Amino acid sequence: MERSNFIWKWIFLFLMHFTQSYAEKPSVTEMYSRREELNLLKSVLKRFSALEELEKENINKMESIERKLNIISEKISDCVGGISVHPSIPTSQTTRKSPNTTVKIKSAHTTRTQSATTETTSTKPTSSITQLPRSIGSRGREFLILFMKNHPAAKGSPTIYITTGGNASVNISTSNDLNASTKLATDIILNVSYYSNITLPYDLSCDYLSIESKAVLLQTSELSTVSIFDSFHKSSNDGTLIISTNRLSTRYLVSSTNPYKKSEGYYSQFAVAALYKDTNVNITFKMKTSTSISLLGGTYEDQDVLTTTLNKYETLQIMHTSDLTGTFIESTKRIAVFSGNRCQQMKVLACSHMVSQLPPTTELDNRYIIPAFYGNLGTLIQVISESQNSIKISEGRNSSTLHMNEKEFMNIEVTSGETTTVESDNPVLVTGFAMGSSNKDPYMTVIPGVNQYVDYYNVVVPDGYAKNYICVIIQQKYTDDLKINDTSTDHYKSVQQSSAAFETTYSIRIFEVDSGPIVISTTNNSTFGLIVYGHRMDDGYAFTGNYVLS
Repeated sequence: MERSNFIWKWIFLFLMHFTQSYAEKPSVTEMYSRREELNLLKSVLKRFSALEELEKENINKMESIERKLNIISEKISDCVGGISVHPSIPTSQTTRKSPNTTVKIKSAHTTRTQSATTETTSTKPTSSITQLPRSIGSRGREFLILFMKNHPAAKGSPTIYITTGGNASVNISTSNDLNASTKLATDIILNVSYYSNITLPYDLSCDYLSIESKAVLLQTSELSTVSIFDSFHKSSNDGTLIISTNRLSTRYLVSSTNPYKKSEGYYSQFAVAALYKDTNVNITFKMKTSTSISLLGGTYEDQDVLTTTLNKYETLQIMHTSDLTGTFIESTKRIAVFSGNRCQQMKVLACSHMVSQLPPTTELDNRYIIPAFYGNLGTLIQVISESQNSIKISEGRNSSTLHMNEKEFMNIEVTSGETTTVESDNPVLVTGFAMGSSNKDPYMTVIPGVNQYVDYYNVVVPDGYAKNYICVIIQQKYTDDLKINDTSTDHYKSVQQSSAAFETTYSIRIFEVDSGPIVISTTNNSTFGLIVYGHRMDDGYAFTGNYVLS
């Protein structure tokens, strides 16, 4: 115990010295040196964490240190990122092996299979990227992930996609209370060269109405973008961007749709994951007044409040045969929240899984541009307000202003193919649902607000889909500054173009792209919105490039 107290004293002294010296505006050389000091301190903390498992009374101290380190790390990232250039996409690759899984390693012309856990790909760039991004957005070094239940027939593996700025060390870890065989097949430390696809066990999918230890923590040594897809099925799948843990918070609004059928395959659902121990969670349900939910020893109706406590990496997934949209979740510590439908049917004869991680209410915007989803028979737009609000909705030349009450939501169905704008007095959550077509099933994503646009995105377009698209929303005067993989957009097929306006006119362009990593940026740091989506027979997916305030 004396040794433990000595180490804690040393850590706090280091933090005091580091914070004071950071405030003195160090030189570039000093900043790089201090980044190495921070990495050394993180290494010490990682080794010291093993001791903490035996010293439960120090857990609160450890969490306090972790939060301070994350804040300092983000500050250093901003400073160092402002004096360096984007690395070129490397041509080499490294993968650390671990048991019980397989990996495909691809190059431009060959494919081979090895015994390992990840699919890692390196691509030679057409040219180096020299424009410096101003915004980090949803990128980060730590991500809290959970996997929701897909259609009952979906028994395939869930997948994590990660892109980095170059070579990075990635650590995936789970709770010590997780099933031993699942933990063995999940936990891994590996080196990633630019991007990687990581396949995880199906057993990580959350069950309903019970508290489980199924959250996954992903940590990287470099700023990264992470997206996931729930358990695979060829005709029922969807994906979502993952928000870094430093942008998580304690207040969330659930977005879903009314199940097409009152059966287990179509549930409206949401799930919560805790980042810290002793996280108290209050869930205020919103559902039809004639229905109820029974879980954790109680029965809950509309406006009833469920109070429970989640420990580190614990999850709780809740479902119902009526729409849970507008359910309000509040916690005492940061949590991650996901929602959607287990499977949903709209304008087609079959259903497909829908999922998105939700931004906390502190990250919501009050201006949104919502393009129609290309190749679909309609787009359902959902607006949810945390407080009383006045909402102006414009579709083409038509507009109307509506009043919304606290925790109220409205659904707007757009079949004209027109772009819709939403402007509100107070921040709102806006979600878009592609309603499908004769051979495409529904999917969903959170829509980015104008103040959530950033100037740089580095994402993976998943493989396995017949057509993939990126939808870019950018001020019209900056369209010539837009680059895809550091080349002109003229090199990419544009399948649809439209416009929308607030004080300035925005151009909305949809490009067809190939699967794999893709960097979209501007040469003058002008910001823009990004939605990635794609189709295959009886299935589709979508996710947004960023949906936290920039």
